[in-house]
Amino acid sequence: MHSRQDGLMIDAKEKKIELSPEQPFEEVLELVQPMITTILLKCHVYKNYDYYRHIAAIGVWEAWQKADPTKGKFSSYIYTTVKGRIMQELTVEKRYVSNCTLMEDETLNVLRTHDGLLEEGHSTELVEMLFESLTKEEVKLLQLFYLDGYNYREIALQLSVSVDAVKKRRMRIITKIKGVL
Repeated sequence: MHSRQDGLMIDAKEKKIELSPEQPFEEVLELVQPMITTILLKCHVYKNYDYYRHIAAIGVWEAWQKADPTKGKFSSYIYTTVKGRIMQELTVEKRYVSNCTLMEDETLNVLRTHDGLLEEGHSTELVEMLFESLTKEEVKLLQLFYLDGYNYREIALQLSVSVDAVKKRRMRIITKIKGVL
């Protein structure tokens, strides 16, 4: 489908399809499905596709609710609103991924054992051996991640290094621990 200057949507067979804020929402949503697909492809959305389709539907709802025919074409307003919502959500996801660390159970359990948080009777010989192979800075980094719950950005600020440096150090430490195990 292509948008024309008169605010109508045209499909490949040149059939005119009216698109106006006076139409029921369900009808508008159905008519803009090809537009949503195009936007998702342009934004390079290839995972969580259904989730982003849902975000797009919310964008269509917002555009339908706030549309003012005196201010421009309804189809253009829908396009910019939907694309804006998707871009906003992609930014939120990117920020989350860069700031949060998923904890591996093994690493967290090793740290808790080393810190004496497990019940008595568990052997700490393995833990001591692991921590002997790590420098004080490496232990501090793991403590900030797994015990204190800091994210990459917070650790980078505390250690006066870049976020990328913190990520690389963490991966090296995990690789080092796996090698010892």
